[in-house]
Amino acid sequence: MLIAHISDFHIFTETSETSLVRPDIIPVVRRIIDDVAAFRPAVDAVMLTGDLADGGTMADYATVRELLKPLPMPFFAVPGNHDKREAFRAAFADLFPFEDGRFALYETEFRGIRILGFDTLTEPGPGGALCRERLAWIERKLSQPWEGATILLMHHAPYLTGIRFLDGIGLASGRRELGEIVARYKGELRILAGHIHRPSQCCWNGALVTIAGSAAFKIELDLHPDHGSLEPPQADEPYAYFIHHVDVSGDVAVHPRYVRLPEPGKGISHA
Repeated sequence: MLIAHISDFHIFTETSETSLVRPDIIPVVRRIIDDVAAFRPAVDAVMLTGDLADGGTMADYATVRELLKPLPMPFFAVPGNHDKREAFRAAFADLFPFEDGRFALYETEFRGIRILGFDTLTEPGPGGALCRERLAWIERKLSQPWEGATILLMHHAPYLTGIRFLDGIGLASGRRELGEIVARYKGELRILAGHIHRPSQCCWNGALVTIAGSAAFKIELDLHPDHGSLEPPQADEPYAYFIHHVDVSGDVAVHPRYVRLPEPGKGISHA
């Protein structure tokens, strides 16, 4: 089985919330979606870990849905801090079985894989947080036995990447409690996240965690311990998303898939 993990499109139709988002993001995302759709052997499912929109208007989500149409395989998504929770729920209510309540939480299944859509948003603000209600939800879900693999989708990364600025606007609360819940889980668990705008992987409390890159803008690898207040500069690197290859034996290999994008505004149509 092949699973593509992409993140942080930051699609906007009128005005972006984030000044760094490239102005030609719509055709850029179209190119990436075409790459996923054309990959051979065919990808079985796509996981999107937040910030699909950069403002979260219904027009933004209509554009997102239109951009995702070429995907012949199912996709699963969670909101990021630039999404708007209620608009996100309304835009994807026909696809994801959101549970009742104020958060965008859901559980579904794909070919024996349990998928948990986990809402880490705090509104407003870039950071994430896990309240008692959401921690109780994920603890309840992971206390239920499941024979196959479980994939947990969340926007804010559960581990500290060492990029101090991004870690500073990550999970402000609930990280330790989530780690304890994950550590107690005895089954196969993979966690997919976004928010950092560069690809990363970690083994965290016994779970494999991957953070996908962003097409909107990419950041340099800045691991300086004193740069917590300095936003990393943009990186001139190929865009990368992840392909998870699940072997018949159950082994999981995670491969970066590179897509060379033009400089913003150059060599690609805005149509």
